[in-house]
Amino acid sequence: MITGIIAAIGTPSLMSMLQGDQVKQGLDQIQIALQDAQKQAIRNSKKCTIVIDKDADPPTIDIKDPALPTNQGCLGGVERELPSNVAITMTSTMDAGVTFSFKGNTTTMGTIVVKPVKGTGEKQCLVMGLGLGIMRTGIYDPNQTDNPPSAKHCQKLTQ
Repeated sequence: MITGIIAAIGTPSLMSMLQGDQVKQGLDQIQIALQDAQKQAIRNSKKCTIVIDKDADPPTIDIKDPALPTNQGCLGGVERELPSNVAITMTSTMDAGVTFSFKGNTTTMGTIVVKPVKGTGEKQCLVMGLGLGIMRTGIYDPNQTDNPPSAKHCQKLTQ
């Protein structure tokens, strides 16, 4: 009976922790893919465009058009799957993809929010700036709507 009580108390905490880990993993994968595309654009002196397909199940990150020779090598030619238990919202400017020039610059700016599909777990966010494509991550304000997400609600992580 004691074991049952302990399990009943601990299970929601464990599930919340697992959801938080998947959200963090999803955001990390998005940030790494963007940074990889930016590095490959500079390294290969060519334009790289990647798209985050938030409607796929699970969400994916891929180059915009694998048939275009200019995009070869932008992500190592491999589509990346995000965890299946996360939902993504992003600024409409990012729906068509994020493009980096041969100098690593971008004309795309916006905010991406990664959150659990079910439950009310923590939302994490990534904000990308114009020009140099500088990125920052943080916790999205739980009191604000993320549809559409806003950079001003992406709070800096403190450690």
